[in-house]
Amino acid sequence: MAACRGRWLLGSVLVCHPELLLSWSGFSILGLATCGRDGVSHPKPHDPALSETTAYPVLRDVRVLIGSAVERVKVRTGGPTVIVGTRQGPASPLAGGAEMVFSAAPSTGLRLGAQPLGAADVTLRPEPGASTWVSSFRDGAWSTEGQYPGLIRLRSADDGAIDVTNLVDVEEYVACVVAGEVWPTFHTEAFRVQAIVARTFVLYQMHRRQSAEFDVAATQAAQVYRGIVTDATGRRAVESCRYTRGIVCTWHDGSEDRLFCTYYNAACGGMSQSAAIFGPESEAPPLSGAVSCDYCRIAPGAAYRWGPIRLSQQELLQRLTGRYPQLASLGRIVELEPLERTPDGRMVRLRIVGLGGAHHDMSAEQFRLAIGANLIRSTDCRIRVEGAEVVFEEGRGFGHGLGLCQWGAQGQALQGKSAAEILRYYYPGSKLTRAF
Repeated sequence: MAACRGRWLLGSVLVCHPELLLSWSGFSILGLATCGRDGVSHPKPHDPALSETTAYPVLRDVRVLIGSAVERVKVRTGGPTVIVGTRQGPASPLAGGAEMVFSAAPSTGLRLGAQPLGAADVTLRPEPGASTWVSSFRDGAWSTEGQYPGLIRLRSADDGAIDVTNLVDVEEYVACVVAGEVWPTFHTEAFRVQAIVARTFVLYQMHRRQSAEFDVAATQAAQVYRGIVTDATGRRAVESCRYTRGIVCTWHDGSEDRLFCTYYNAACGGMSQSAAIFGPESEAPPLSGAVSCDYCRIAPGAAYRWGPIRLSQQELLQRLTGRYPQLASLGRIVELEPLERTPDGRMVRLRIVGLGGAHHDMSAEQFRLAIGANLIRSTDCRIRVEGAEVVFEEGRGFGHGLGLCQWGAQGQALQGKSAAEILRYYYPGSKLTRAF
């Protein structure tokens, strides 16, 4: 995976083979042929196309936000580390294995222990191949320590809060995501599906967020990223990335091949929905929804069918106002009225009615996430107010229902479908393209 290490210069790329021209203008990939007889190449471990000596278009690192507005950051490195960007900090490498605690004060920048670094934005650069272990202190507790490849960037705001960003090679990032997103027992083809989807998703985000402070968060808001996973699942994830190296999902708009945002969910519950709920930029044909899926019925627990879930009106309002404080003006929830549903019955928008007829309209997905994504598992359910309680019942699926159904992919893989066939099924009109 180190062959891809380097900087991705947006707007210009290193082209090593005339037939492999990568252009990110308008999220397009120009002149790339579909790979292989079934739409995906099947590289062998010693395939020259994947060797360390082969030149590839140079990609910049992914910027992954792994800590937001934290108070302190604890860091350990596996080798000598240089702190870049300081004016008063250490000029020589810090010893590997040493524990470093960073903090910041309002308007004064970052500190290493008691030593001011004279900067509000620094990067920890370990020796090549070394990992960095990071944990963050926030709300009175330290987070679980994670092991991360690449570089660690610390940036303090005027109020003294610190954002922590991991700058990591694209393929290393994808391997870490696959290990965090796929069930350990999944079929090899389902691992490969996830690798292609995760790679496409992050490359799409890297283009559209190139002027932002980071490309993706490390949470379910983007893709679950916990850093390096060294167990059997992690090893299978690495292998799936090597096997599918550089392969992405695209669609042809008549003049060129384009990347699209490869949304995915745990279990669609029977039917995918259109990504148009997220706005015009998500209206690529492969995301139009209405893909029938009976394969995810193998999902365990309450992932395929769930409910009833009962919440008191008071608790429901507390959960909603935790994210949307303005809803406190409703006083009490009198009614929850679906305003729009998909043809198969999934809620798209709803109205929250309070005392005296006051109401607030919002997307059903925002409503679900505010209440708790693991509690109300999808918007494909029925809601009724029963006295002092709100009941969610006849629930189907787990997640937003957009794009790929992960348990559906597993179901199809168990029936002998290839990664290419599975991806074409859940993203109709898409094809697989080797981007690098």
